[in-house]
Amino acid sequence: MDSSKEEELKRIFATGESLAQDKLAMPRSHSPNIATPSITEEDIDALIDADNTVPRNARVLDEEFAELEVRMSRSEGEDTDGPSNNKMFDVFSGPEVYNPNVDPATAVNWPGAKDGTRTDVQLATELSTALKQAKFASTVLSQIREEEGDDEVRYFVGDKEVTLERLNLLRKCVNEAVKAGIIDDPELVSIERSRLQMLVDELLLQPEERLEEIALNYKDLLLSDNLVDLIRERLYAMAQRDLDAHCEGNEDAVKKVHDRERAIMINLAQIAQGLVKEAQALGAELEVSMLEIIRSVCEVAMDPSHKTEEDTAVALSEAVRDMRPLLDDAFVAYLKYAIAEEEGKLAREGVVDDPEHNRWLFVLKIVQEGVYAELSQGVKRHIDHIWYVLRMNSKTERKELLEELISVMPTMDVRPFVKVVSNIVSSLGTSVKGDFADGLVLGEMTNKLLQLQSDVNDVLPPERIKELSKDADAWAAKQRQRLFEQQNLTRQRLEAARQTGSVDPDKEIKKLGAEYERFD
Repeated sequence: MDSSKEEELKRIFATGESLAQDKLAMPRSHSPNIATPSITEEDIDALIDADNTVPRNARVLDEEFAELEVRMSRSEGEDTDGPSNNKMFDVFSGPEVYNPNVDPATAVNWPGAKDGTRTDVQLATELSTALKQAKFASTVLSQIREEEGDDEVRYFVGDKEVTLERLNLLRKCVNEAVKAGIIDDPELVSIERSRLQMLVDELLLQPEERLEEIALNYKDLLLSDNLVDLIRERLYAMAQRDLDAHCEGNEDAVKKVHDRERAIMINLAQIAQGLVKEAQALGAELEVSMLEIIRSVCEVAMDPSHKTEEDTAVALSEAVRDMRPLLDDAFVAYLKYAIAEEEGKLAREGVVDDPEHNRWLFVLKIVQEGVYAELSQGVKRHIDHIWYVLRMNSKTERKELLEELISVMPTMDVRPFVKVVSNIVSSLGTSVKGDFADGLVLGEMTNKLLQLQSDVNDVLPPERIKELSKDADAWAAKQRQRLFEQQNLTRQRLEAARQTGSVDPDKEIKKLGAEYERFD
């Protein structure tokens, strides 16, 4: 690397440290429990609105809840037939546009774009075929109806009967595709629709003062991406019943029930808004520790004491290795999230390739590569085993080799191996969305990967995993406590480095390798 490139890299890291420091300096709550009275609604709103550079899906969801609340609580004098003409509060006006200068109809190729709008997604033939088959199977299953006979249940799609064997094949196709993330679970919306109906029915029978207590038992439903659409469905259904009752001259028969249900919906929307804000506040608190790690890496990279590329590389490797207890699933997920959000923001602004705007993105990607390189040491042997299996020519050979590998697998490797397989297969779903760089290469192995996922589920059902890994689980329980203590120690080191500008590892903290065994 010539001196100009090395200087540019250091400038990028300097910018990264500055940006991380700016984000850390933003006002945040210091209370570990957001439910305590010391944090007000205004505090949470200020926390959420402090950073306008990173769009959040939760922010959109919160606004949609607010729009629904306004729509449901309209006065009786307003027209209830059709959507509102007030654009500001029209829940049917489409998704939020973060940048008013960008046309969402054309600027669609960024991570997190609405499903079906991206034009840059290229799928391998095998993956494309699997996607079409899964969508077809999902559509057929959604149209299945059951008819009970004297001795058996028969299944039909329209007038055509579907045998139980074919039905099971359709279900298997959909289940495998859902597990891999290739398609969304077609049953999820139906399940959540039923749960919302159950919640409303329960609240109709209970006094108003118990509404929040009961609703909070359905937090997962209230935070679901489908909740807004489900509430819309109920609003449409109520409007239709109102029109029918009006035509029949029987408005009073439904008015009382609809008023009560509408009041319940308004309260559920308000509770959902509060839960979204709580989730955002917790996410902001978690982001502090993530940004501190990134800032610390940037500080090492731009240290002027490193005179050569080799010195910098060694220092970065040691820094990442020392932070190993903090490089957990949460940090890896945060890096993926932050990169996707930053790419999306830059794409919407048309400055992805502008060096004056994309330095933070480069920093995130460089840190991600370093983290992946460190974490890869713990999964390399699992990758090798998976590759041996995938190289076999026939399905039978692949399953037999998998069974043989699992039969001699150490107890420590069982759960990590299953997790690595799951992560690789789930990348097929990421490829379908266009968010995986090597999607074309991985997509050509779609059939083998889906078979691998199925075989692992057959060979390692949950009860066998529990049996094979019981010794490792007992060891892990002890190590997890030690790891938690080590994480706190490492965070103290980072905090000391941030406050003093430097820290003597020998004086302030013992070498991490001497404190804990490697835990992958």
